[in-house]
Amino acid sequence: MNLNKITIIILASISSSFVCASQAEDNSAAASSESDSSRLHNSYSMQAYTGVFNTPNAAVVDYGDFAFSYSDNYFDRDGFVEATDLKFGVGVLPNLEVVGRLGTKEWSSNCYSESGCGGFRDLSGSFKYKIPFIPENWFELAVGGQDIGGSAVYSEAYYISASKELDLSQFGSVRSSVGYAKSDNAFDYMNGVFGSVEYQPVDFLQVAAEYDANAVNAGLKLFMPQEWLPQGWQVSAAAQLYSSDKEHNVEDEWFSFNLTIPMGSTPPRKSTKVLMQQASQSTLATVTPKASSATPIKPSIEAKDDEAQVAATAQSYQPIVREPLQHKADSVITKADLNAFANFLADYGFESVSIGFDDFIANRLVIEFENNLYNRNEDDAMQVMAQLVSEHLHTKASINMTNFGLVVKTVTLDFSDNKEIDISGYKRAKDSNLVSNWFVNDNVDWLVKNESSSHFVPRLIVAPALASLVGTEYGAFDYQLVMSLNAQMSLWPGALVDFRYMSDTIASSDDFEDGKYIRNSFGINEGIDRRLFHQAFSLPLNVFTQFSYGRIYGNSDGLLNETRWQSDNALHRVTLLAGDFDEKVSGSQPYTINHQPILMKYRYRYSPLNWDVELTAGQYWAGDKGFTLRSLHWFDNVQVGLKYRRTKFDDREEEDFIAIGFSVPLNFKKSMNPKYGFQVKGIEQWSYYVETLIAEKGKPNYISGNSGQEPSLYHNLDQAYFNRDRY
Repeated sequence: MNLNKITIIILASISSSFVCASQAEDNSAAASSESDSSRLHNSYSMQAYTGVFNTPNAAVVDYGDFAFSYSDNYFDRDGFVEATDLKFGVGVLPNLEVVGRLGTKEWSSNCYSESGCGGFRDLSGSFKYKIPFIPENWFELAVGGQDIGGSAVYSEAYYISASKELDLSQFGSVRSSVGYAKSDNAFDYMNGVFGSVEYQPVDFLQVAAEYDANAVNAGLKLFMPQEWLPQGWQVSAAAQLYSSDKEHNVEDEWFSFNLTIPMGSTPPRKSTKVLMQQASQSTLATVTPKASSATPIKPSIEAKDDEAQVAATAQSYQPIVREPLQHKADSVITKADLNAFANFLADYGFESVSIGFDDFIANRLVIEFENNLYNRNEDDAMQVMAQLVSEHLHTKASINMTNFGLVVKTVTLDFSDNKEIDISGYKRAKDSNLVSNWFVNDNVDWLVKNESSSHFVPRLIVAPALASLVGTEYGAFDYQLVMSLNAQMSLWPGALVDFRYMSDTIASSDDFEDGKYIRNSFGINEGIDRRLFHQAFSLPLNVFTQFSYGRIYGNSDGLLNETRWQSDNALHRVTLLAGDFDEKVSGSQPYTINHQPILMKYRYRYSPLNWDVELTAGQYWAGDKGFTLRSLHWFDNVQVGLKYRRTKFDDREEEDFIAIGFSVPLNFKKSMNPKYGFQVKGIEQWSYYVETLIAEKGKPNYISGNSGQEPSLYHNLDQAYFNRDRY
């Protein structure tokens, strides 16, 4: 297939999504309520698109949904054959579905050395886009493409489909579809005019017939009642029971199973400030985001011995109060209250708790803390802190959250009935850490400083690590599963030691057994593969930089710098990644490979759709040069990613790849309390992507594992400091 054509299709689909995004809120609401407003269910066809059996209709996977499908047939060169066909689709944007597909005649045979591979094993991508500008009471119109990137199987097709649904009241609903497709195969399947009729007399049953430009097919679909399933889920099965083309169907009937689940919320992500205001209001109805009406009271500096009061108040603090508290107008916050609140926060699980007064704004507390407790989304920690401040202090306060000792988020809470503050005879708590004082510019008179320090607390991050190959001639799915044990310890602000140990193989396919080619080329070796010292700095003008020195990938020693700038509204980010590493290759004749990656990244955020678009360009780890375009879509804590990459080595032809994958936190909502002096927790972001080479028809699709590789570290700026690039 012409590569320019593929590029145009990808860019066109992204551009058209930007056009409709101006009405994102309406589209999101329409997508989320589609199943309620329409009685006729949408589901996968037995091909890589939403539809009937072999033909598409104009429906798409709902925005924010993940859809899986298994069917027992696959369209090969000369017809429909018995095979395993797996589809993994996502509604990444309103009106846009993207589907990754794996089709294989036989699951585990090595096509190079064993008989029975069956003739094909193919990995490809598909998309469908529903035109949003047509009034719903007219009809629906969609365009799409199937098998983008496949080189060996002739199931590539491009189509346009129009659908019209009619509500028959007590007799159910019916949808008719008609379209035109273009493909290249031996008997004109999906190469011409096609059409279908779907009739749903009751909620759990559909009867359908279609013409796929070659044959007439008919069958039914069954849907599990919604009351049996979690909210938003759909489970269905389909059976194609008749086809007029016996010659190109090796079986009379074909079957499929479909599962759809929502990945998370689709409305625009709320800012940390809004979330904290709502959290503080959840326990006290009097809280408002307006400025304080209380008269500013400067702290008193009269000498007063309050140690006994501090101790008594500390003993009186109880777990979080969930009932509304009554705040008297004349109630006053004392130094004992602040000390006790700091002790309470430390016991709750927050670290490096500091409380003081802002030097520039009278009567405003500054509460600083480090969160290692809520590791799925650090906004969860900020909301908890807002509740605690509301319930226990109820006064104007600037909340600073730090990561590894550096402030990354600041939000000011204000109440309509702020408590007054009377601090008598306090002394500023000096930080004894000289390094910390040098790195951090304190404009705060601290009353409590660094309670329950996060430094020198050993932490162990436990997570699975997976190496895999999908849809190759060695096997449909080859894998190696090991356990990753990542030990980290913060030393001072921005400084961290970082060791990662990879366990022995827990489970694997036969091609990842010791001594095999796949194992030697793509496997994970047991042992320490990463030992690094990191030092990050928070610089003026929203600039962060981090230097990482040590070993990565098991045998590459050197230095990596990551520097990022972000606009005040977080819509724009620019990152520079540059490194110099020497890889020591052992063997009968050891040698060294020098790696000098240098990459520039630009990320734009379209907030109404929780959508990040990132362009990376430069020289990659292995010396190839090119660019990577990422489309990243957030659904709560789930990130779905689409990638298009074009790179070139000096001695090779240019190569193009597409990939689809996801990133999720593998941990509990609330991690182990670190107050015991150590912490064991899960990983905050675990990623898995499946990639395929875009190859011309008839040309080999070789396994390529070293192109487009970025020197990525788990402890990077986006991950470690900026809430997975959500701040």
